[in-house]
Amino acid sequence: MRERRFDYTLFALVIILLTIGVIMIYSASAFIAQVRGLSSEFFFKKQIMWFIMAIATILIVSRINYHHWQKLAWPIMLGSLVMLVAVLTQREINGSRRWLFVFNQSLQPSEVFKYALVIFTAYYLCRKREMLSKLKALAWPWGALAALGMGLILLQPDLGMVLIIMMTTFVLLFMAGLKYRYVLTGVLAPVALAGFMVFVADYKSARLEAFLHPENSTLAEVYHQNQSLMAIGAGKLAGVGIGRGMAKLSHLPESHTDFIIANVAEEGGFVTVLLCLAFYFIIVVRGLRIASLAQDHFGFYLAFGIVSILTLSIIINISVAVRLLPTTGMTLPFLSYGGSSIICSSFGIGILLNISRHQYKVSKLLEKRRG
Repeated sequence: MRERRFDYTLFALVIILLTIGVIMIYSASAFIAQVRGLSSEFFFKKQIMWFIMAIATILIVSRINYHHWQKLAWPIMLGSLVMLVAVLTQREINGSRRWLFVFNQSLQPSEVFKYALVIFTAYYLCRKREMLSKLKALAWPWGALAALGMGLILLQPDLGMVLIIMMTTFVLLFMAGLKYRYVLTGVLAPVALAGFMVFVADYKSARLEAFLHPENSTLAEVYHQNQSLMAIGAGKLAGVGIGRGMAKLSHLPESHTDFIIANVAEEGGFVTVLLCLAFYFIIVVRGLRIASLAQDHFGFYLAFGIVSILTLSIIINISVAVRLLPTTGMTLPFLSYGGSSIICSSFGIGILLNISRHQYKVSKLLEKRRG
């Protein structure tokens, strides 16, 4: 099949978001870096490096025929599991072991596993699609490897990442035609897991209590989200101006990572936030269109899984910033500081761009599914 032209719109939207992220991270992190005894440009320079690597990743991956990932599904999956095991040997940071440190650089294996599982799930669904009515067909080896990976992430611990992975995989299983009673079980599973971790394992129970009853919580328990709301409110319509925000001056410690959208709102205002949300919306819509026009089931599952990860990450991060959800430590794709999130998200965009180069002009795959 003849390749279609490169999707410059999708590529440009990602570059714009990355650029906004670099600007906002420089503004948000300069003071924090100095407080930690670092150069004011420390985080900015690292983000520039990841910006360049992200563009390179998108361009390189977009040239790799996405069917090659189907052949590499097993090695990628097993490699991500090895990294998840290795991360448990690393030093703790803020009570968690989530990063591998190699040559003075950090890598978050859970970000890698998230995309590895989407590739492996797409590969497995194509092989076992006719057996989805039998739950045991999913139990081994797919279910065992998925459960192992999520279990290792829970040991870090990182419940938010596990919930995103669970929701993404069950959305894929639903799209593949899994029976409704199994899908319903899958929808309830993240809720049951979260309840067990919070109420039985006592994981971050203070965060949930602070979220549900902020009036009864100490200042420290609700501090981040309160400061985030204050920063968002201070920005009003047009913002206070780049570099003039107050939240980053130690009032909101994670203003360059988990709460970057609060810094965007304070300095760029509601207009800039609305613009970023519009860019995200167009990326998601174009991603869903790419999935629907994919030339085969592997391309459909792969594209849909990547779009699901991006969508859930965006919704959860922004919901936390405006106190619709308890804090989770989830980064905002392309805007937040952090190499693992940016590179893995760029990897996903690169795959979407390649699938779009092999798509049909009309959705023949949907006709095949009806058949």
